[in-house]
Amino acid sequence: MALIFKAPGPRYFSIASGRPFLSDLASGLARAIHEAGFDLPDATIYLPTRRAARALAEAFLGTASGAATLTPHIKALSDIDEDEFALDEPETGAGFEDELALAPAVPSAERRLVLARWIAERDKTWFDGQRRWAGAISAADELGRLLDSLYTEEIPAERLEKIVPEDLAVHWGQSLEFLKIVTEAWPDHLAAQDLLDPAARRIALIELQTKRWEETPPQKPVIIAGTTGSTPAVARMMKLTASFPYGCVVLPGLDLAASPHVWAAVDEPHPQSGLKALLDSLDIAREDVRPWPVERRAENRRAALITVALRPADASDDWRDWAEAAKASRDDVASALDGLTLVEAKDEEREAAAIALKFREVIETPGRTAMLVTPDRDLARRVAMKMRRWGVVVDDSAGAPFANTPCGIYLRLVARWLTDPADPVRLMAMMDHGLFSGGASAADCTKAIRRMDKGLRGLKPGAGLCGVRRKLENSGAVNEGVERLLMSLEAAYALWPGADAAFSERFEAHLAAAESLAASDVETGADRLWSGEDGDTGAALLNNLRPGLALIVHDEAAEYADIFARLISGGTVRRRAPAHPRLSILGPLEARLQSADLVILGGLNEGVWPRDAAIDPFLSRPMRKDLGLPSPERRIGLAAHDFAQLAAAPEVVLTRSSRSAGKPTKPSRWIVRLKNILKGAELLELVEESAEAEALAALLDKPRAVVAAPAPRPTPPVEARPPSLSVTQIGTLLRDPYAIYATKILGLRKLNPLGEAFDQRYLGILFHKVMEDYVAEPQLASEAERLARLTELYENHAADHGLDAAHEQFWRARVSDAFRFLADWENARRNIGEPVVIEGEGAATLDIDGESFTLTARADRIDRLADGAAFIIDYKTGAPPSLDQVKTNFSPQLPLTGLIVEAGGFADLGAAPVAGFEYVRVISRKPDEKFAGAEGDDATEFIEDARDGLREILRHFADAGQAYLSQPRPQFMNEFGDYDHLARRKERNAQGADGGAEDGAGDFGGGGE
Repeated sequence: MALIFKAPGPRYFSIASGRPFLSDLASGLARAIHEAGFDLPDATIYLPTRRAARALAEAFLGTASGAATLTPHIKALSDIDEDEFALDEPETGAGFEDELALAPAVPSAERRLVLARWIAERDKTWFDGQRRWAGAISAADELGRLLDSLYTEEIPAERLEKIVPEDLAVHWGQSLEFLKIVTEAWPDHLAAQDLLDPAARRIALIELQTKRWEETPPQKPVIIAGTTGSTPAVARMMKLTASFPYGCVVLPGLDLAASPHVWAAVDEPHPQSGLKALLDSLDIAREDVRPWPVERRAENRRAALITVALRPADASDDWRDWAEAAKASRDDVASALDGLTLVEAKDEEREAAAIALKFREVIETPGRTAMLVTPDRDLARRVAMKMRRWGVVVDDSAGAPFANTPCGIYLRLVARWLTDPADPVRLMAMMDHGLFSGGASAADCTKAIRRMDKGLRGLKPGAGLCGVRRKLENSGAVNEGVERLLMSLEAAYALWPGADAAFSERFEAHLAAAESLAASDVETGADRLWSGEDGDTGAALLNNLRPGLALIVHDEAAEYADIFARLISGGTVRRRAPAHPRLSILGPLEARLQSADLVILGGLNEGVWPRDAAIDPFLSRPMRKDLGLPSPERRIGLAAHDFAQLAAAPEVVLTRSSRSAGKPTKPSRWIVRLKNILKGAELLELVEESAEAEALAALLDKPRAVVAAPAPRPTPPVEARPPSLSVTQIGTLLRDPYAIYATKILGLRKLNPLGEAFDQRYLGILFHKVMEDYVAEPQLASEAERLARLTELYENHAADHGLDAAHEQFWRARVSDAFRFLADWENARRNIGEPVVIEGEGAATLDIDGESFTLTARADRIDRLADGAAFIIDYKTGAPPSLDQVKTNFSPQLPLTGLIVEAGGFADLGAAPVAGFEYVRVISRKPDEKFAGAEGDDATEFIEDARDGLREILRHFADAGQAYLSQPRPQFMNEFGDYDHLARRKERNAQGADGGAEDGAGDFGGGGE
């Protein structure tokens, strides 16, 4: 092995793609440092990330063959998101005063809120005096990234002012005006506080280190390895280090074999673009970079294949020649594919399953390691969860967003509830969370919550917790347990300040309320809330936010929840529990310089890896170019370099999903290029394992046997079948017998949704109440009086029926039209007959083959005409049934009500012949719309048909063998049956069942249907 430090300077080396970078670096340096007369602790090594630094320390320990040893000083250059750059200790006593003279960095949380405050105030100026704080925090994050870029690239903010707005679109000129926050306000703020921007301080520290070395070159080994020198300050540091007596720079994966033609064509999206730019800034030629000396060097044919696949577009003109040569020497090229696998799964779930299976295979072999590298955090979480089926814990290096942990979710739910305590959806979401206890035991709390859940169904309660309490009392849900929870909620909400309170006051009240509601009967809320990994992280995160909260001046209390969610969005929870030592899930940044026996590159879809070129919300592409900022494609080039380095490993699996979130995806450009050249060389089948992976993934969840469930055919005993039904339920029995079985025999009831909005159904209930009162009063003479009275009744009952101001505006025009119609229609009806039954109940008992059956009805209105006959009226705010539906007995409510009238089932009316019936549509009526109904002989015929049909269907279900089928008539099926999920209709439809009539279900009913 060549002596590294005896080579003439400047010393630049490269470790080839596919090599174990840190292992090669450690073994080479261990020998070179000793041969130069130093011990390992005398050397200082700089790496790009902390993870790489830890891994290199382990690699040095591996070179010691188990003997005790001290490692070199290993430091991280660090990205902006990592720890601050640490200065090397001076070899003399001087120099520390320079570091102490640097102003401290402004805390990141404070920078974020200061920028957001200025943005919010600018919004107030531009947007009708309203601050938009949640959006301002998001904009502050983008502005912070722009500041990082300016400081990192060493571009003075004043240069922004030299871009001429006249040459640009108007909105870009406005953007430059907005960016005075960067050019003026932010530097002034830092100067006034005697602080430095974090990115600026990091660059200043690197510059200070470089200056020290220039004044006093180190006489001990200094090595910078693994970085592409993407910032000017680091590049200058690398250039100086390479010239030290015992200094060198080790680059990752520089393509030393590329032809001059290919090298000249390298553009920004290319894997070598970052290294090419670095060499230009270092003023060295590619030929001046030496291969890193290793004991056994072998040609990496995989790396050569990846290089060909990812050639720049301007240098891909010889792909056809390469493919023809590959066909001629198939075995040689095929050897490059040994260990390379491509899996294109149907969706992200199958992709995660395929990766989990690869992990499972690896841990079957002792000592074997694997790592999944992906920027797709959703995929990472899916894989980690799938490994739990085997009891294997795999740690995701990115951690979990605090906002999505139990503690973070609970705090967000409490914040949303505090801003609207009457919203039952928010209330129940908070109470259903595992951290909520309300001062009760777990069992008592669960019982009370379920009781409250039922009591709050339907329309949203009135304002405040008093509205919640009133709705629960009206529904009869309040008992001792519910009362205890209500008192806990009221005590917590009492902490919430008034409308004019400062944000910081709301913040403290929010946390106090969260703690109060988290308390159980045996444990305080603080102990429950701030424990565990997420609780510890949350406590630290929220404590760091406190100093800057005074900067937030929000206009509406209702904004608090959104602002709070944005504030905690950057927190990350790291696992402390032990994970599997041979498996890891890494992002591309964390995976740099790492190696494993099996490398899985997942999420290889365009827009995921690589990500789409970022759109700068403040600067256009020409503006960024004029400023000297890197183009968006530069990030793609860095991502391509990560991919090329990892894909050249000895054993690699490339995975992607063909669909994501139900939508087709586009494969990564790198996958497309690789497949294209392999197709041309007729070698794609050597790496394609999608079908095998799909089959294995399917086997994971495949049951031993699949038995198609038949349609439910409940046949309860005759004595259990209902002896009484309403006229409406008779229609249901005809359409969907299973619904009658569920309601009348099983006693099941559909729960209304929580917090329902006022809709046409509730408008119908309100209209029925208005008409009930209006019809019961003496008729008014003038149309104006009638309209006024209808409107008055409507307004009196509106609030009790859930109509708020917002919905009243929506319905106002249609309600006015309805009242004008009803005023005239009701006056005309009074000239024909007198209303006798108003929202009245009636019943009649029928004899069916010796068994009595009771038919019931609730009539909206029945008038007695001048000749003593009855006329039945039903108000409809929606579309009434058609006469065809009435004729076929699928909407028999009014004809059956006529049966009850004729039998004297309505006490106020007595037995009377039926002159007719009709459905009166009162809302959204069309001009000259005809009523659905019948009079005279037609009405009599309808009633007789209904009588016959009723007897037929009751005899039908009096048979003990007759099942209550789910929607047996195809012509009257719908997708909205309340009990379809219990009848498993979707499951049967998926199996090919047609849901048609069974067991003679089509033989009963009227009209010959």
